[in-house]
Amino acid sequence: MNLKKFLLRTAVALVFGPVVILSALYGRLLWCLVVLSAVLFSVRETDQLLRSKGANISSAITLAAGSAVVISFYRFGEGALYPLMVLLMIAAFAREIYRKSGSALLNIAATLFSALMFSLLFGSFILIREMNAAAYPMAGEWIVMIFLTTWVCDTAAYLIGSAWGQRKLMPRISPNKTIEGTIAGFLLAPVTAVLCYFWFVDGLELADAVIIGLIVGVVGQFGDLFESMLKRDAGVKDSSNLIPGHGGMLDRFDSSSFSAPLIYLYLKLFVL
Repeated sequence: MNLKKFLLRTAVALVFGPVVILSALYGRLLWCLVVLSAVLFSVRETDQLLRSKGANISSAITLAAGSAVVISFYRFGEGALYPLMVLLMIAAFAREIYRKSGSALLNIAATLFSALMFSLLFGSFILIREMNAAAYPMAGEWIVMIFLTTWVCDTAAYLIGSAWGQRKLMPRISPNKTIEGTIAGFLLAPVTAVLCYFWFVDGLELADAVIIGLIVGVVGQFGDLFESMLKRDAGVKDSSNLIPGHGGMLDRFDSSSFSAPLIYLYLKLFVL
């Protein structure tokens, strides 16, 4: 275990963690701006990863599309997503028609991926926070529970894996992740969600907390592996050096962002 790096990661989390938590609890435009900032940094990092593989991407298109997704989620929910996707495809296609070099297929696919992937994932936190007026006072607590559960899951996987991990999980993608650490994260995620349920969460049943914890424990760790796969393919260790001790925005919020869409669907279909 790299103690110095762990202490730096902890110090940064203690500074920025309360900002995320308090803005999620407050909601409204403040939370929209926090999520929008995360999306814009994530899109820029994704653009760089894709450029390293030879894709020619217009950051003007990807950043504008990512911003539009978040703002439309805040103002209109899911309703405006289809026209936004149509406009994005038209913009990507039109740009390639007037280009005379590079692979049109690669550039269009990379542009659509960068513009939509993490804006849809992070944007799910807007959808959760704005679910409906009846759930609005409680939705902030649900988001805080998601983040706390994710942070405990990631920390447990890191500490247990570093101290006692023997068997590699997927060395081709992430050589430092172990089966022991993954199991620890999976077990502690629902435990944390249940503790949050008894501590401060309203509007959910105990079974809902367990299911949300399981989603974080499984899908969140899958998201971490997915982001590791992208970085390994691009030949970089971190998506950027934006956050000291953590790397980039993708490095810090990959787990929670992958969990958010499924948790939103669960809340929408089975809770509200």
